[in-house]
Amino acid sequence: MFLTKCSNKINFVPINAGKIMNFSFWEKQSLTSPADVTILGSGIVGISTAISVKSARPDLRVKVIDKACVSFGASTKNAGFACFGSVSELLDDIKAMGEEDCAKIVEMRWKGLQLLRSRIPDEVMEYQSCGGLEVFNSDTPAFAYSCFEHIDYCNKFIERTLGLKNCYSKIANTDFRYFHPEMIFNQYEGSLNPVRMIQALTELARKIGVEFVHGLDVSFIQSADKKLICRGDVEIPYKVLCVCTNGFTRQLFEEIEVVPARNQVLITRPIPDLKLNGCFHYDRGYFYFRNYEGRILLGGARNVDFQNEFTMEPGTTPVIQSALEHFLDKIYPGASSMIEHRWSGTLGVGFSKNPICRWQDEYILVGVRLGGMGVAIGSWLGEKLSGYILERI
Repeated sequence: MFLTKCSNKINFVPINAGKIMNFSFWEKQSLTSPADVTILGSGIVGISTAISVKSARPDLRVKVIDKACVSFGASTKNAGFACFGSVSELLDDIKAMGEEDCAKIVEMRWKGLQLLRSRIPDEVMEYQSCGGLEVFNSDTPAFAYSCFEHIDYCNKFIERTLGLKNCYSKIANTDFRYFHPEMIFNQYEGSLNPVRMIQALTELARKIGVEFVHGLDVSFIQSADKKLICRGDVEIPYKVLCVCTNGFTRQLFEEIEVVPARNQVLITRPIPDLKLNGCFHYDRGYFYFRNYEGRILLGGARNVDFQNEFTMEPGTTPVIQSALEHFLDKIYPGASSMIEHRWSGTLGVGFSKNPICRWQDEYILVGVRLGGMGVAIGSWLGEKLSGYILERI
């Protein structure tokens, strides 16, 4: 707020009043000077791309632009699962796309996680190798037994694909009386703090010379003149543009096959002596939960109301929250009365789980559609986008 004096009273004028942003000469000069590589989106893909480009070519000027002060999509709004696939999800994906394509997706997830951990120390982003556990509904034992019967098959698949031995194993469920008495454990999965992850990636990017511009909302891309037209009477020229806006991409390119999907999450207040260790998956990964500082963190349930969750609108809905609350009480009876906070993030999904990585024209590259696996895929996709950019420059 600015203060303006009028007679004997003070009027408060919002700082964003008016249609034209109040940029100084110095600010506008910095904003409108062209970089060698301009990246739209400061989520995990955008920052990872910037780090990969700048690390390979320190001489290049790399600029990351975002409309918000923090990532507006899902990079800082997810539940912090560092995972690559439960047994039921693998079986579902193999059925839908075949072993070969599924193997490629699992590999990019795993490689992305390893690249992320090579850049950011585990303790900085609160990474924990807690393992992943898949729970099953006690009312559908046939589905559970089908997954148990395929553990050996999935272990061989993971060993062929990633070189990891004995990934999955069957263990007893001693904590959840409303679920099947046995679970499947994945020893190679973990969890992290997504905000700490993005903060650390941003700090690394700044340290090596990447520039960040926040608060600029790009209205459209004027590709003929190689300009970004932004709200606030700002035009930013670009040499090579990389679009990493995931679920918001169709605001700029309607033809790109990526659909926004709202993903809702909740967290309880601290629960004394909470027995909940590991990252838990249910129903092919559509529900997921874990312990964070003695609280139950639970998210997902998009499959309860798919059609209405295909949206860029933030916020929560009664349908999804009701499903999450019902599930929460199965995890810990009465926990729905302990919910402290609810939020949502925006994913980029599609008919294929393969991310889109392609040139839209000679100077515009797009890297989007992470399918809800941004923590795992983001660093891998950024490295791939960097390779395309460096070949073009």
